Amino acid sequence: MRGLWVKDLLLLQKQLKTLFMFMLIAAFNAYTIKSVPLVFIMMAFFFVTTTSSTIFYDQENHGFLYLFTLPTRKKDYVIQKQLLILASSLVAAGLSIVLIFLMMQFDPELQASAQSLLYTALSAFFFGCLYGAVITPLYLRYGTEKARMLLFAILGVFALVGILIQKTGVLGGILESGIVASVESFNALQITGLVLVLVSGVMVLSTLVSQRFIEKSVAF
Repeated sequence: MRGLWVKDLLLLQKQLKTLFMFMLIAAFNAYTIKSVPLVFIMMAFFFVTTTSSTIFYDQENHGFLYLFTLPTRKKDYVIQKQLLILASSLVAAGLSIVLIFLMMQFDPELQASAQSLLYTALSAFFFGCLYGAVITPLYLRYGTEKARMLLFAILGVFALVGILIQKTGVLGGILESGIVASVESFNALQITGLVLVLVSGVMVLSTLVSQRFIEKSVAF
């Protein structure tokens, strides 16, 4: 698995300028819209998208046929990709906090409390892991182009369901439910633990699905 990490880190090293540009885009949008959460969400999306694209490079020019002739198990490959998603989501959240602290020095409207930053960072971390958990098995099963089309379709369905929930008043019922009230009473440590449990469940499920998909997409 060490070789897989070296390979991916070398691939990502070539995209450092792109990642730096993404950071500037996130900062500019946050400064324009005056939104702290926007930085975290954009950074998570950019970083996870970039790290997930390493699967595309592995698939390019029948790369899997070569990669799995080496002493590399498909199971190890999938686990390494999931860990890479986790790492990129964590790095994105950490860099977002640093970026917000820097921006606070120049724009008072972006001021946020430490607790607010923590909760926003946890939300972005979960979003990044969830996004990566969805796109990784899609990449492995359908390839980059089809996976992106399916992802857009999935996002469209989620948006439609969200609109329907809001229009029908279901959202208000959910927000007034006892479950939401109990979660709101959690302290920072409990919220962190809850997010970690949810992330663990999402990543384990994605790993199992990805293992099945890679067995179908790679014949040996």
